[in-house]
Amino acid sequence: GDNIMNAALGTTCLAPRGHTNSIHRPWSGATKRPASNLCHRRSGGAVRASMDTGVQIFPEQREVEGALANLTVQAAEQAISERGSFTVAVAGGSLIKLLGSLKGKSEIDWNNWHVFWVDERCVPHEDPESNFGGAMKALFGDVPIPPSQLYAIDESLCHSNLGAAQPCAEEYDARLKGLSNDILPVKDGLPVFDLLLLGFGPDGHMCSLFPEHPLLKVTEPWILPIMDSPKPPPERITFSLPVVNAAKMKCFTAIGEGKAEMAAKIIESAGDTFIPASLVKGDVVWLLDAAGASKLKI
Repeated sequence: GDNIMNAALGTTCLAPRGHTNSIHRPWSGATKRPASNLCHRRSGGAVRASMDTGVQIFPEQREVEGALANLTVQAAEQAISERGSFTVAVAGGSLIKLLGSLKGKSEIDWNNWHVFWVDERCVPHEDPESNFGGAMKALFGDVPIPPSQLYAIDESLCHSNLGAAQPCAEEYDARLKGLSNDILPVKDGLPVFDLLLLGFGPDGHMCSLFPEHPLLKVTEPWILPIMDSPKPPPERITFSLPVVNAAKMKCFTAIGEGKAEMAAKIIESAGDTFIPASLVKGDVVWLLDAAGASKLKI
């Protein structure tokens, strides 16, 4: 993932301890997790981000959008060159709108993209609450990905939200497990997605894994039903935490002051079941604008 993390061109990272320009990040539980690279926009710089977590800070939202687009395109190119397909799973909400600039890029090999959703509300695709429907309006309806490679939940199971989560989760889980290894490799019983584009809520939830929820400890199957989401609608499906952590790369974005406080808590936490997003491990990239990074202790 190191090459892909060079996606945010024109940034310079403050290197971890032991390097020139080093900055010590006061991680709680630092023995478990190394200090982060902290990256700020500087002209002509290159990104150094080989640590457990890469934190890249930009002055404005449009530069975060550019970095996210670059990271996604590079991840796609690398995966397609290695095995002929690219798997990306996305969150709902505003995140997908940050990728709008991809619509005009003719060099993208859309034909080999496979798009999934890290969580979904059990509603029909035309419902305003549908993550799939929102993503189709924001991006995927305007790019030539084959429709069969946009893995939406089976909306025929969602005539009513009540009672839909279990059958939706079982169907989605079976569909993912039926894909070939060339599309979705499996290692140690878990799918290895190339890239997850994750969001987080003001309570620290990610996917539909909420603070202190029993599902945080459930390890199988890959796709879990949730019937009691604290945010409506109550019935949803979600990736399990092990599936999230098995992905090659995970990317969070934080834009605006409204995201700043929780972004800082997540980044500075060593992993806390009260903050599900802090339990994401491995190759994790954070892209923040100045406002989104304003509560980081740097």
